[in-house]
Parts: sequence; structure tokens; C-alpha cells
Amino acid sequence: MKNKRFLLPTLCAALTNTQLALQSVAEGEIMVLDEFVVTGSHLPISEELHATALTEIENAHFSLWGTYTAIESIRKQPFSYGASNNENDSNSGTGSASANLHGLGNLSTLTLINGRRSGGNSATGFQHGGFADLNLIPSMAIREVQVATEGTAVAYGSDAVAGTVNLLLQDQYIGNRVDTSYSDTSDGDASEKTISFLSGQDLNESTHLLLFGSWYQRNAIATRDRARSADADRRDQGGQNQGSPTYPGRIKVDGSEYTLKEGISSPSNLTDYRPWNANEDLYNFSQQAIAVPEVERSSLMAHLTHDIQPDLQVWGEFLWTESVFDNGLAPAPWFGGSFPFAGFSFPVHPTVLEAARSSPYLPAGIVPSELEQVNYRSLELGKLEIEQQKSALRGLLGLRGQLGEWNWETAALYIQTDLEANYTGIVDESALVELINSGAFNPFASAGAVGPGYNNATALQSAARQPSNHYNEKFWSYDLKAKTSIFELSHGPVQLATGIEYRKETIDVEIDPLFESGENLGGAAENSYSAQREVSSFFAETWIPIFSDTQHELAVSLSTRYENYSDRPTSGSIQGDNQYDALVYKAGLVYRPYNTVQLRTSLGTSFRAPTLTESYGAGISTSPIYKDPLGYTSDSARIDTIVSGNPDLDPEQSINLNIGIRFEPDPTRGWLLSIDYYNIKTEDVIVNGAQYFIDQAALGNDIGNAAVIRDPNTQALSGVFANWFNASESITDGIDYKVRYKKPSFNGYWQATLGVNQVLSYKLKASENASYSNYLGKLIDPRASGGNVIGRGSIPEYKGYLELLWQSGSLTLGGTLNYIHSLEDNIAFTTENQPREVKAWTTLDLVASYHWPQTSNDWLANTTLTFGVDNVGNTPPPFAAGAFADGYDSSLYNLEGRRYRISLSREF
Repeated sequence: MKNKRFLLPTLCAALTNTQLALQSVAEGEIMVLDEFVVTGSHLPISEELHATALTEIENAHFSLWGTYTAIESIRKQPFSYGASNNENDSNSGTGSASANLHGLGNLSTLTLINGRRSGGNSATGFQHGGFADLNLIPSMAIREVQVATEGTAVAYGSDAVAGTVNLLLQDQYIGNRVDTSYSDTSDGDASEKTISFLSGQDLNESTHLLLFGSWYQRNAIATRDRARSADADRRDQGGQNQGSPTYPGRIKVDGSEYTLKEGISSPSNLTDYRPWNANEDLYNFSQQAIAVPEVERSSLMAHLTHDIQPDLQVWGEFLWTESVFDNGLAPAPWFGGSFPFAGFSFPVHPTVLEAARSSPYLPAGIVPSELEQVNYRSLELGKLEIEQQKSALRGLLGLRGQLGEWNWETAALYIQTDLEANYTGIVDESALVELINSGAFNPFASAGAVGPGYNNATALQSAARQPSNHYNEKFWSYDLKAKTSIFELSHGPVQLATGIEYRKETIDVEIDPLFESGENLGGAAENSYSAQREVSSFFAETWIPIFSDTQHELAVSLSTRYENYSDRPTSGSIQGDNQYDALVYKAGLVYRPYNTVQLRTSLGTSFRAPTLTESYGAGISTSPIYKDPLGYTSDSARIDTIVSGNPDLDPEQSINLNIGIRFEPDPTRGWLLSIDYYNIKTEDVIVNGAQYFIDQAALGNDIGNAAVIRDPNTQALSGVFANWFNASESITDGIDYKVRYKKPSFNGYWQATLGVNQVLSYKLKASENASYSNYLGKLIDPRASGGNVIGRGSIPEYKGYLELLWQSGSLTLGGTLNYIHSLEDNIAFTTENQPREVKAWTTLDLVASYHWPQTSNDWLANTTLTFGVDNVGNTPPPFAAGAFADGYDSSLYNLEGRRYRISLSREF
């Protein structure tokens, strides 16, 4: 057992607040009880008095701009960039999507629902679990999204390094509402359909019930149906041929590689082959893959509040979502071969190679012992498809009230997420070896070949399997919070909020025996494991008014939080309990020299605990592309890599500095100017850097438990054993700008809003003695190397939007110009490794909406009709040679092209 203690010693950041709304009532009146739902603080704070920037996205924004989930709106914000899982990823995607603030990674952004965690560690990979998958929460179920773009770990604990996304669900709505929408691309291949209902009623004077339900479906986009992704050979665009070297008819003999001559399907002699060209003879997997997968989701939600007595209320929350996400990859590639290293062989299906060596169809002229590799791809079985069925359940029961001068609240929360991944297009190695040995399958023939005694299509069908992997996550928590005015100062009361929390998280990964055995020909090999985490925490924060009058105001906030962790594996190959704690602090100041001007600053510490997958996750197999520092490996070669957890990981520790100014003479009209500077320094950054291990091994440096395997004959890379490790530190800083001008007009208004994020620096170093590497303005697609890069995704220097809205009576017209700055492409994937630019991307969205008011006498009363066009110019995403599979970075851009949409909403 290891005991780790981390006291994050810097006094920090700002959780500002207005005066507490502890309400006294006359005898017999119903008391309005405070809810603990204020992002970044447990004290009620207005946006005007928040010490750092708070972005609010209301439900009306979702309806107007046609965003079906909160993540779609968050991704359009200037502060959202960097690699993050999303629903547009086919290869290795699970359909989930989570927020990434200021490029620090989705694991450094905490997602809340009504002020409480949306889930724990994810059993499905390196992401938060539960409803941190924002695709599981329909936008119509959300009253408002609040995004605090600063470290908020003092308020909520681990994972809030970059900030917090807080989804406030519908709970007070009264009435009935039905929404339906339809949209499709110009190509007519990715229609989206939705329907939802919302109903809220006061059952009596003390009880309110809200019910919600929705259904959503999106069709897939085939990779071949977009010019940007149709061809893996990108040399004519400044890239490389990123096609696959694994296809039927390719062999390696005595260090030389060959492919079948044109017109020959069943070789009988080595002369039927010609030398293989690593640049020309590659399989274009884009002709059969899916770029944007098909998705279908259904959701139900309920919210009940009941006043037991004037100062005591009970409430419950329920949310359930089920989704089906269909990945469609190219037919499964596989090969038989082995590479000796340190007394063992890297697992690349050596039994297939041995069977091929003794096959009756071994071409003449090949000495069996000199046959080193035989390649195939299961084209006869069609696409490698992964149907991922996901269900998530969230239930909460809470009680709030007032006891003397204290407002208090307590709640028990349970979240469960289940994912079943069902594969087709996978071949069982043992079954295929028997078919090779019997002569029913010819491993040297082209796809679908038929000859005397063999039929490859029939043989593959008989050896095909449909394995399933199961992932389960459970999350329990209990908390008790209270707030009060502890004493009066001359300029107002000193407020105090305090509380305790206990949570328990478990993950259970059950991998199909076929994948665990490594005898799957296609699909990533994994291993089963399970682990659990228990966390106990305590927090306290206070708001101190220094002075306040009609013109000036100065206030200080101080807060601290202590968390104690206990992690342990409950099954799997990686063992080792972890116990560590973290103490974080925050300090903030808000100063109003004039009514119209606010100055704000905060300094704080935050942390991110390793996920259970990072600590205990058993080996996951990938096949990324690396840059060989020794130059022995082809730039297009995909190298088998196994990534394992590391129980010796330390938590990341961060220091956050924020300084801002806000100018707003009149919230109803005129100018708003907001400028916020942020600086985030993180130590012990948790990264997975197989490329780092390769580079260090080439220099002869110690790489611990990692291993880099090279072919003993050619010295080309042939395999990597990697794990997660603590890099030294990362530093990023930048400025968020927001400018708005609003002018009332006849029976309405017009409004212009400009939002921009400017990244000033983004750098990271892998070890204490290493120099900083600069990632600002560079394309970094972790998928291109199986996640094995230290960088956290593409960091554009500028990202922003300009939005114009005009509203007059019942009519609203609007347009948004979206902009992403150019990037420096990854030269490891460009033509002859020459520098190139990923061009800036600008798109225009237009919308028109008309609302028939309740006073209308026809059947359209209280009906809203909205029509929109996204990406009016049908602008494709900019080509990026360094992007994986489809030639663009899906974390920044969208492949769909122009989309038309229409929606209808009716209240009654």
C-alpha cells in the first residue's frame, strides 16, 4: 500500500457572492428555501459579482440555434478547444461527448447536474462517466448551462482544474410543451429527427411535478461521401498516403516485402509477387468506413418537489437515457507474425504465421522458415461494426430546510452507466488456423478467392464471431451543506458556507474472452479489470464585504477544501492500493470603483486525481503511427502498442490565476465589455506518451517498465509497451474577450456579440530536466497516434464568433460567424515532412424564428416555428495531414457541410 499526501499550498481563488438570501417570513407564510446551485460557489452569486468569468447558455439559445445537446453549444464557445471525445468520432468513438475548457483535456473539466457531480470514473476509457457524457442529456431538458472557466476544485473537488460545466435541469416549469425538429445536410445523408415533451404541474399548493421525454435519431455519413475524407492517399493535398499496409496478398520473406502482381488472385510461386512499395501499395480504407456514425437516443426525466412544512422541503430527481451508437470501420485488418524481444514474442498472431508456413498453398520458392509475415483483411465479412448500447440512470433524493439562522441541504445521489459493445466482422484466430491447416482457407490469396479445396469467403464466415464487451460504472454520494450569516460588518454580513461529502465509485470492465485471449483477428485487444474509489471531503468558504455604498464596493472570498482518497483494484492484473489526500485553497477579490466597472481577480489551487482506468486499466491494444527518431520505420507504418495503467501515478496539481475587468453601464441596453486573463500551471501532468518512450529509448535513456520493440533484422519499430506516467508540468495562459452591444428598437431590439479566446502560450515538458515543448498553434490529433502523445490536442491561437440578432415583435432573425485560426500541421504526416498550414476555418449560420403569441385566435397560438441553415457556404473542414483517418481534426471542425433545419415548438 502506498500513502501519498499532497498539500496544495497556494492561497487561492475567487468565489464571490452577494448577500445570502436567508429569508425570514411572517407566521404562516410559505418560506422560499435557497438551493445550493450556483456554479463555482456554495454561496449565491450573481454573474455581476462573480470573481471570474461565468458563461450562461439558456434554453432559448438551444431552441433558436438548433443544438440538440448542451455539448453542441459549449463546443461553439471560444474557450472550448483541444482534443475531446465526441459523437463524430467513428474509429474508437463511443458516442459520448464531454467538455474541454481552455485545452486542458476533458478530464480536467468537471461536469455537474444541478450543482452535483454527474458521474465518476468512466469504465469505457479516459473520460468522466455517467452524465458527463453530455450527449445523454437532451437540450430541451436543460433550463440553463453555466460554465465557470476557472479552477473550481475548492467548491467541487477533483477534476475542476480548467473549470466547471453545470447543467441546471428543468424543475420549475408550469404548463405543457411539445418540440419537434428535422434537419438534413445538402447531401441528404445525415438527417436528424427529434421529438420531445415537457409537462410541469402544481399538484397542490405544496407539490410540483415535472415530466420530460425525448427521442433523437441521426443517420450516418460514409467516409467516401465527403471529398475531405474519401481517400486515405493525401499526397495531392500535402499529406502522405495514410492507407493501410495490411491487406490480402502482402507477405514478408527474409526481410523483404512483396505484394501480388495485378491479375493474380492465387499465387503458386514467389514470381507471382512483386516488391511492395510502402508509398503506393496501400489499402484505401476510406472507401468502406463510416466518418460520422449513426446515433439513436431516448430519454425520460422527472422532478418532484414537496413542501413538508414552510421551512422544510423534500425533492427528488430522476433521469434515464438509452442510446445506440453504430460505429462502422473498414473491414478488419490482421496479420500473422512475431518479433523476438528480451526472450518473448510480441503478440501478433504467431499461430497464423505458423499455419501459413505449413499451408498447402505456400507459394513455391518460399522457404517456410523465411516467411516472416502474412497479411490479410476480412473484406469478405464487410465492415468491422461496433454497436454500442449505452444506458444511464440518475436518481437523487434530497431534503432542504432552515434551522435557526442556517439554511441547510442534504441529498443522496446514485448514478449507474452500462455499455455493451457488440462486434461483427471479427474472426477467431484458433478457428481460422484450423481452416488454414485443413486447406479450407488460402492465406496467400486475394480477398474472396476460390480455388481447388478452398473458398476464403465461406471459410471466414465460419470462423467469424460476434464478441461483446461490457462496461459498468456506479456512483454513490451523500452530502450535507449549510450556509448562514455568521456576523455583521458595517457594510454587510459575513457569509459562511460549509459542508461534507462522501462518494464511492466502482468500475467493472468485462472483456469478451476472444479479446482477452488475443485471438481476435480485428478489433482492439483488452483485458478485464475492476476497481473502486472512496472519497471523503470537507469544504468551507466565506464572503467578506470590506466596504459598500452606492458607488463603490470591495469584497473578498476565502475558501478551502480537503479530500481524502482510497483507491484499490478489485480484479485484474495490476495491483496496488492508493491512498492520498489533497488540500486546496482559494482567495478572490471583487472591486467596483464605479457602478459600471468591476475589477476581479482570483488565485487558487486545484487538482485532478488519476482515474481508476489510468491507475488500474489492463492492457489496451492500439495500432498508431509514430515518428521513428532512428529513421528505420516507414512514416505510414502502424505499430502495435499496448497501453496499461500505472498504480504509481500522482495527482495533477495546479495553480490558477485569473484577472478580469467588466464594463456594463446598463444590462438592458448599450455596451458590455468583459476581458479575462487566465494562467494555469499544472505539475505532475498525467499523460500517455508512447512516442516519448520511443524517443527516450532511442537516446538510450531509462524508460522504466515501458518497452520499445524493434525488428532484430531491420531495426524498424514493431511494438511498444507503454503506460501512463506523470510528466513534469504544463503551462497555459490566455485572454477571453466578450463585447456586446444591445439597442432597443421598435417593439424589440438588435444585438451584436463578439466572443474571442486568445491563447498566449501553451507548453509542456515531459521531465524535470527536459525543455518545454510549445503546442500553441500546432495541430495535435491524439487519434493519429492512438492517444500516444503528450500534447492535449490542437490549440488554435484564436477562436471566436460574431453573433447578430434582431428581434421585432414575434420575429427573430440571426446570424453567427464562427472562426478558428490556422494551425501548423504535423510534419510527421506531411509530404516529405515539409511544413504546411492547416488553414483558418470560417463558417456562417443563419436562423429565422416566428412566435405566434398566446393572444392569437387561431390554432397556432403559443407556437414557434424556426428555420435555420448551418454552414451556409458549405465550407469543408480544412485539410490536416496530421489528422487521423478522415483528414481533419474532428475535435475542432465538422465534416457535415451545409445543414438545413426546421423546428416547431408548441406550448399549451
